[in-house]
Amino acid sequence: MRPAENIEKLIKRLRYKTSDETHDRVFDNVMQALDKKQEHKSGVTTPELWRTIMNNKMIKLATAAAIIIAALIGFHAFSGSAGTVYADVVEQLQKARTLIYTVTSTTPVEGIPATEIEVAFKEPGFMRMTMPGGYATVMDWTTGKGLSLIPPRNQYIEMEFDNMPNDAAQSQFDAIERLRTLPDRADEDLGEQIMDGRTVHGFRVNEGGTTNTVWIDPKTRELVLVEMELDNAPGISATMTDFQFNVELEDKLFSLTPPDGYTRMDIQLDVSALGEEDLIEYLRLWSSWTKDHTFPPTFHPVEMQKVAMEMEQEGKFEIGETSKEDRMQHAVKTARGMVFVTSLPPESDWHYAGENVKFGDADTPIFWYQPEGSETYRVIYGDLSVKDVAPENLPE
Repeated sequence: MRPAENIEKLIKRLRYKTSDETHDRVFDNVMQALDKKQEHKSGVTTPELWRTIMNNKMIKLATAAAIIIAALIGFHAFSGSAGTVYADVVEQLQKARTLIYTVTSTTPVEGIPATEIEVAFKEPGFMRMTMPGGYATVMDWTTGKGLSLIPPRNQYIEMEFDNMPNDAAQSQFDAIERLRTLPDRADEDLGEQIMDGRTVHGFRVNEGGTTNTVWIDPKTRELVLVEMELDNAPGISATMTDFQFNVELEDKLFSLTPPDGYTRMDIQLDVSALGEEDLIEYLRLWSSWTKDHTFPPTFHPVEMQKVAMEMEQEGKFEIGETSKEDRMQHAVKTARGMVFVTSLPPESDWHYAGENVKFGDADTPIFWYQPEGSETYRVIYGDLSVKDVAPENLPE
């Protein structure tokens, strides 16, 4: 293939939207610069060629074209450029059969600490999340079943999700899916910096309401760190590190069979018609269990297990005697309330501020979100009343 054909092909693949007229104009200018180089090989220096291209009015396009030209005429090896470093990592993500990483999630809610979780993923739909203390949740989204382990009590919760909506199921894989579907070109090159003693190259990608900042070791082409921020939920972010691709993960790691000596609590959960009333019932139940009648300190679905166990050990609950049937009903209502929250899309911009708020406080908002298609927010108060509130009147 001739150099001119290479240049035109690569320019067309650039991640910039232009008209046909713009494309032709830029291509003509690039070719004139290349012709000049070939006619005066001994008289034209790299800086002169660079200035020729940079004088074009379409600066961004011309700059990108110059990088391509430099590769083709030997000034710079494009195969080692930042663009292909990023593309190589994206290809690794897309082709990975297994994936391991550590994710640290943060929220702007006071009192909810950063949560660190070790995640293991295996195709076609197996995921294991492990927290400090041995707390673990295994999900098999091919069958809609899951298992949560509670080591301090040698108990496990067996979950079976009936009529699971696609959005709710996908939300559990949100971070993994966003990683594995990153576009093959970044929106912004952030250049190099030193991170933990190693040189890394950064890229920013805006995709599907999420801003991803990706840091890669350009020498080894290893993914070092990914920062995810939701555009519609300021302050909520996830930082992923310690990536491993295609390591051998035994099937038993994702087994839904509990360890020996563990006792079982089954939850059969139909989430085909979840609604706001499920969340309100969950909040009502929780506040009736705590001695001071306060609401849950967190809505993080994995952190919740650990928090509830710690609160019980500290004697903060006063549930009283209940039948097995009542306990099962309470477990189902609790799960429905949690799933309603975790299935809300990022666009709902939901916030929880119920920690240390007592039931009956009619003046304190504890949860608010924006329903799809609504111009106002639904705000739940400490007395569990609900009002429609304009965005400008939301709590700060």
